[in-house]
Amino acid sequence: MAIKMVLQRALEDEYMQQIHDLGVETVVVKSEEDILSEIGDADAYFGGMTPQILKAAKKLRWVQATSAGLDGYYFPELRKSDLTVTNIRGIYSDVIADHVFSMVMAFARGLHHYIRNQSQSKWEKDAPVIHLAGTTLGVVGLGGIGLAVAERGPVFGMRVLGMDPAPKGKPDFIARIYAPDELADMVGESDFVVICVPHTAQTEGLFDADMFRAMKNTGILINIGRGKVVQLHALTSALQSGQIGGAGLDVYEEEPLPQDHALWSMDNVILTPHVAGASPEIDKRRKALIVENVRRFCAGEPLLNVVDNQRGYVVDATSIWKT
Repeated sequence: MAIKMVLQRALEDEYMQQIHDLGVETVVVKSEEDILSEIGDADAYFGGMTPQILKAAKKLRWVQATSAGLDGYYFPELRKSDLTVTNIRGIYSDVIADHVFSMVMAFARGLHHYIRNQSQSKWEKDAPVIHLAGTTLGVVGLGGIGLAVAERGPVFGMRVLGMDPAPKGKPDFIARIYAPDELADMVGESDFVVICVPHTAQTEGLFDADMFRAMKNTGILINIGRGKVVQLHALTSALQSGQIGGAGLDVYEEEPLPQDHALWSMDNVILTPHVAGASPEIDKRRKALIVENVRRFCAGEPLLNVVDNQRGYVVDATSIWKT
């Protein structure tokens, strides 16, 4: 009997054909009502999850999430289930690491000041600069993105530190890996602190007033992980008081960031609107990963990017899709 896969949205024809060539029956749905009517006898599903969908899914064995972050997927019923969930981790690592270093370089060369001056036709040469060689880069979370960020540090002569709850060995380009309860020590040594952790119960609000007090008063915080990891009010206060030196943000506790928020007008802040993963290559990578996981599912092989249902993120780094 053919494997049935329900897709919340269709892939391009060439990718759908590859799935059909594997002997998979596909059903593309457009609404939750359609999902509920088709999911009952489905073996696999590509799309978002709700308790209602899970309850209606009598045969479902595998869910391919639509993103790397899994906010909304891990409600109590799913955590208790034996359903296999995979995400699209790995397709963004190099792209997001490049975005991080665009912010690092902007702060190092004062580009954010000069871009503001350009918009006002100002010829001023007094923007503060940072000599990167000899500075310390602290990376919070050493998954695929975190490792890609860390790997770029030594290219600029930076010393690299990392924090991870379950590191899989220590790469040569990382000087030391800290445990979660040592995070304050790591940020206290770092000139740039880059947040790469997922949003979980353990990481929500991780960067609060106490953590900002632990940072250097010249330290730069960069968040490309998840917005809820940083308490925005505490960050704003730390920036306004000079407790830390600056911030580069792509994700926010509230999105979109309100137009009247103080962060918009701060000279020591760089803001981008959740676009760190933007690249013309991403869509092709996403579809290639989905097709590869369908192939593995049909063949009974281990899937890529299997999420730990209790932790809410991929634990086995060897299973992560590589670009």
